[in-house]
Amino acid sequence: MSALDQLRSELHRKFPGAHAGSWRLQESGAEFTRFTDLEAFQPGTISEVVPAAGLSVFGLLIASLLGDPDRTADFPELVLVDGGDGFDPESFTAAACSKLLWVRCTSAMEMLKAGELMVRDGSIPTVLLDAAGLDLRQLRAIPASSWWRLKQGAEQTGSRLIVLSSAQVVPCASLRLALTADLSLADFSEPRPVLLNRLQARPERLRHAT
Repeated sequence: MSALDQLRSELHRKFPGAHAGSWRLQESGAEFTRFTDLEAFQPGTISEVVPAAGLSVFGLLIASLLGDPDRTADFPELVLVDGGDGFDPESFTAAACSKLLWVRCTSAMEMLKAGELMVRDGSIPTVLLDAAGLDLRQLRAIPASSWWRLKQGAEQTGSRLIVLSSAQVVPCASLRLALTADLSLADFSEPRPVLLNRLQARPERLRHAT
């Protein structure tokens, strides 16, 4: 049995409800009002989010995607493939963490392999690939073919694949957003909702996407 078959079997066993049909997100033309809503990212595509001016704001983006639920989820709504093993679950409530399948990695290659497994399985339709904690040299050494393979996997399963990176590294992104925020160190004592309202996204020009 291949690694993909083993992972698929484990996902079916742990999250049977995810395979009952309710998790296939439908593509629609509905407009979204906030870039931190999943509707900002089209199913079946690979998107890239980068911080402007060296900001470290991905924790806020993840917090917005998880929301503040008042009850535990029956099974995860999104996968976080944590390339640099930097996610801090203690910063979130147990109910919020229940919406997340956390895959911990320590290198770019581990992250890519795990990301491809999750995207091609398609059990959980939103996959976040957090590459922000990885050395930029590792990321720039990733062959373009690896990103195109991920893109093809997302197209085949209808998954939303969102890459969080410290710089532009995905040559086949269908959407690229640059995050900006007028924040100082003192601002991080503010509640998360206040900080989230100060985040802004600017679409970046795509040169190689199809």
